[in-house]
Amino acid sequence: MAVVSVNILHNGWGASEDVGKKTTFSVIYLVEVDDKNDGALIVMDADDGTTRIPRRFETYAVGNDSDPFAFVKSKSPTPIDDKLWNVTVTFGPNEPSGAPEGEQKAGLDDNDQPTDDPEKEGVSVTYQTVNATRVAERGAYIGQVNLPIGLVFADDPGFFDRSGFKPGKPEPTTRAKGDKMGRIKNGVPITNSFFTAFDPPPEISYNQIRITCGINVRDWTNGIFGMVNSVNSKVVNFVGPVVGFHPCAPYTVRFMGVSAAERIKNGKTFDRLELEFLIDPLFGWRLDILDRGYCVDSNTTVSGTPSKNNIVDSKGNQIAEPMLLDGKGNLLDLDTHQATYLRYAVYPEINNMHKITDFWKLKRRLRNL
Repeated sequence: MAVVSVNILHNGWGASEDVGKKTTFSVIYLVEVDDKNDGALIVMDADDGTTRIPRRFETYAVGNDSDPFAFVKSKSPTPIDDKLWNVTVTFGPNEPSGAPEGEQKAGLDDNDQPTDDPEKEGVSVTYQTVNATRVAERGAYIGQVNLPIGLVFADDPGFFDRSGFKPGKPEPTTRAKGDKMGRIKNGVPITNSFFTAFDPPPEISYNQIRITCGINVRDWTNGIFGMVNSVNSKVVNFVGPVVGFHPCAPYTVRFMGVSAAERIKNGKTFDRLELEFLIDPLFGWRLDILDRGYCVDSNTTVSGTPSKNNIVDSKGNQIAEPMLLDGKGNLLDLDTHQATYLRYAVYPEINNMHKITDFWKLKRRLRNL
């Protein structure tokens, strides 16, 4: 009645994450015993001197992986042969309705050294890309594909013509060019060949970057909640365990929010804070809206309010599609401009975002926000 060996099955090792916040892990251990009458109680706590099944209150630490807030949640043994068992162990965060956030192994500090003090544990930072869609405002005009009536080859549906339109605007280019932040540099307004915006406008899919920072604190103010949904008005850098991230241009970082939960570890009570940021380096968080409409300024006022003249065609009929305007209520001069966009800020813009993006200094600054 003894355990012969305990091994981790690599194909039974996995995890699931809830939007970068709650992570649960699943690990399958292969346990061999020397007696076919050895049962579930023996294999659930099997230990061969090198590898053992985790005990209650222990945290996830398998191979190079570790999560000090993922506790043993369940152990499920299943016999697969006379002397072989699979033991599935799941790890996850303690829920408020379950056992208290209690004893666990020591975490690591900012220098990756073990510590029993939860407030000295280092910050955890995760980076991930998330998909987003939005209206395509500008694009690099490449040319046009003409489809004549008649025979068309299946592998060449039409004739590509590298030319501009009406007359020669916009100038065609060979490819779209981007800067180091992924923004397009040679884009022009996306319109039809008569400089009328498409309705509905085309949409594009692209990636934003989500950064989540987890930190243990005891003393902090709720001033950080006043920064939720704010956007940086100055260049900011993210400083923390994960390095090498580019400086973020103004108006590209949005502070999505903060969550806080009281926890207990090693007999000490503290708050676990998680801060979330969303970076849009391609478009930023301001809105550029193409100026177009059905009316123009009549250059007269009624009771101090500018009056409008409907734009009509050559027969005096109201136009069916909005025309491009110049930002001053007049028709756009297509000989001098391609388009005018009206820029709006729709989120509060702050100049002290750097106080919460330097994660090394975050604990001290959270007390003074």
